[in-house]
Amino acid sequence: LEASVDQHFAIWVNGEKFELSAEAVEHAQGLQGAWHDVVMMLDRWQAAAAAAAAQGADHKPDRPELIRTLVAFDVAWSKFEHSYISELIAIEEQARQVVINAVRVESQVQDSELEPMAATSAEAERELVRCIAKLNSVANFKRKG
Repeated sequence: LEASVDQHFAIWVNGEKFELSAEAVEHAQGLQGAWHDVVMMLDRWQAAAAAAAAQGADHKPDRPELIRTLVAFDVAWSKFEHSYISELIAIEEQARQVVINAVRVESQVQDSELEPMAATSAEAERELVRCIAKLNSVANFKRKG
């Protein structure tokens, strides 16, 4: 619920900005609307209870309205949670590629060390240095050290 309330639809990972999809934003707004409906229904219920105590009348929301409102909230919550978590998983996978690439290049360097005279050995080492620099830059986001 907090993630939908924050209205921060950009996530920064490894120095890259990831925007949530229009679908996730739409589901966040739908969840907020459903939450608003639940709060309004509960406010009416509380007001009806106070009025009933004062006047002897009963104007609280009925069971079908309560069920409709809570089911709508549950559906909105599920849609938002599914899209939001799915996108976070995809962002994590993409962010992890920096490490995966460095491991792949380091393996190439090890393989090229078996043939030290090969031109690919020097190129693989240069690529490994680039990967290490990239890892350092994303790990050192405070620019210290």
